[in-house]
Amino acid sequence: MKKESSTIYNAPIFSSSERTLSLEGRGIKGLSLLFSFLFSLLAVFSSCSGSETAKQSAPSASTDSTVLRIAVFPALDALPLALANDWGVFDSLGVKAELVVFRSQMDAEKALADGKADAVLTDMFRVGWWQWQHRPVRFAFSTGRQLFVVPNKVLRISRIDQLDDRMIACSRHSQEDYFADRVIAQIKLRKGQILRPQINSVELRLSMLQAGQLDAAVLGTQQALKAHATGCPSLHEPQVQKAIHGFAGIAFSTLSIKEKGHQLSQLRKAYNIVVGRLHSMTAMPQIDEQTRSSLFLNEGIDTLLDVKTDFTLATRPTENLRLTVAEWLNSRGATKGYSADTLFTVNQ
Repeated sequence: MKKESSTIYNAPIFSSSERTLSLEGRGIKGLSLLFSFLFSLLAVFSSCSGSETAKQSAPSASTDSTVLRIAVFPALDALPLALANDWGVFDSLGVKAELVVFRSQMDAEKALADGKADAVLTDMFRVGWWQWQHRPVRFAFSTGRQLFVVPNKVLRISRIDQLDDRMIACSRHSQEDYFADRVIAQIKLRKGQILRPQINSVELRLSMLQAGQLDAAVLGTQQALKAHATGCPSLHEPQVQKAIHGFAGIAFSTLSIKEKGHQLSQLRKAYNIVVGRLHSMTAMPQIDEQTRSSLFLNEGIDTLLDVKTDFTLATRPTENLRLTVAEWLNSRGATKGYSADTLFTVNQ
């Protein structure tokens, strides 16, 4: 039973009209990459403009200053936080929490950057980029977030090298972007250009992929499972998965660390309590309908999850990850001379 002191909200941009978005399918064959890229940008702009209307009618979260506001998006490592809410784990640790589910990682991060959230589900690359923008954010702990490159089913792509001269949608300056770099590096003899349109909403990416508007997209676990259920293959690269492990996780507002440090320090403990319980089970437990819908685990997707392998215990980030983040962000021009010395929180 969900406890009264812990609640979950869908953010304004996560309106039902956007959630049921469908695109009329059309084949990619015969279309130029440039046309597809421009169509993708138009779709993104259309999605962004639609969110403004939804903002006016959405319910507002609590204004209680003692409540810990956690901004998340539909990634699988948001589920342990939602279950900590549903199972009363937060309450048992003395944490009053509100989870707000945004449609994209970027929107969740902006809530924290604008002082509207205390913690956010994100990744180290994005935290580094926000720090370069002089925003008060630090990375706190790592979770496990697997990513997959999923081609559309029409192209019949079954190998990484077949992505050459194609288009892979992802979010910019993020773990997804870094992951795409590592995947593309597996192509030994590249002949063409690989475009990477920025589509922040992972669900919009999935819709466009299924409609044949994208050659391929970087997707999280539940979106990849949905794509696979409709006939899209998934290019699983174990070595690349290993290379991105630890970059995703939770970041804190440095302002909130001063005001709500004790509550924030309990987040990793709550996360690991839930993951430990999941690991002790033989199958996924029944998940609250609102949680399943908010995190796009409905339509039976939650039953396809593996409790033993799809969830990992939260850990403190390591120094080698920090160095990789700084090097990659500087090499991509996202930052200049960024050392990432302030990337991590202290004693959280």
